[in-house]
Amino acid sequence: MDHTTHNIDELIGKYLAGEATETESAHVQTWLQKSEANQQYFNQLKTIFERAATVTEWQHFDEDTAWQKLKSRLANNGGKTIALPPRNASSGWWRIAASIIAVFVFGLLAYRVLYPGQKNMQVITSTQTASDTLPEGSKVYLNKETKLAYTYEKQKKVHRVKLEGEAYFSIHHDATKTFVVEAEGVYIRDIGTSFNVKAYPESTTIEVIVEEGEVMFYSENDSGILLRANGKGIYDKVTKKFTVDRPESNVLAYKTKFFVFSDSDLGTVIAELNRVYDKQIVLPDPLKKCRLTVTFNNENLDEIVQVIAETFDLTVKASGDKLILEGKGCELP
Repeated sequence: MDHTTHNIDELIGKYLAGEATETESAHVQTWLQKSEANQQYFNQLKTIFERAATVTEWQHFDEDTAWQKLKSRLANNGGKTIALPPRNASSGWWRIAASIIAVFVFGLLAYRVLYPGQKNMQVITSTQTASDTLPEGSKVYLNKETKLAYTYEKQKKVHRVKLEGEAYFSIHHDATKTFVVEAEGVYIRDIGTSFNVKAYPESTTIEVIVEEGEVMFYSENDSGILLRANGKGIYDKVTKKFTVDRPESNVLAYKTKFFVFSDSDLGTVIAELNRVYDKQIVLPDPLKKCRLTVTFNNENLDEIVQVIAETFDLTVKASGDKLILEGKGCELP
């Protein structure tokens, strides 16, 4: 069996994974025709490859580094150059050597089939609001306490993001590729768009709001809903149902710092501001029913609090990372 020439194990791995060039594929075919033993060896590796393909757990690693380590281990252990005695030899050496080779080849092929084309995963963890650019060119803006993990599946041409928290995506669309955001078993598939995903683990819902274009919002067991510009989709983690709603006016305020309040109760106003800014506003319960109509456009929090205080004749006291509003205001008797 001539499997010691021209790195045939590596060529077979690429051939089975669909990554071999025409020249490499032709070399494998020529090698197969040389002997029945070569064909049997190929069939063994194909079986290992197919079994490895049934493993679906998503893990992440540097494929180039892993590939080099495997090749080094194969070389150091002589897996490609060892002279094997005849199969009918009285000693058990052939079986031991074959087992060693099978283990290394299985590892090689498992890496290739489980993680085809995945290069270094990009992980972004944000405790504050932050913007970034994904490797394929799309823009992303993360809210506080958000984690994002990006990978590219080369064979499937799928850009995949796993999200915990909230993020706004402005997709660099390519009709030949697919961009998918995954959050706790549900998926948002881009159809050329800009959209926001809110998926905090402690929440009972996952929300998607489309600013431009369209997205598919679905799960493995539900075809889901199509959302267009200015549309909002909600997935209930308890009932596992998708519903459509109208987006709130300030849902993207964490990104834009643009707030619109129209006859809103002050309790809601403060809650919206606290969701976006690092400093927290403290408001006594009696003031929460006061009504406010105002627009804030990228002002800093100190300016915003001063406007609220002047509107209701309140005082502001700073205490650490808190701004405390005090006064009678519109307090009811």
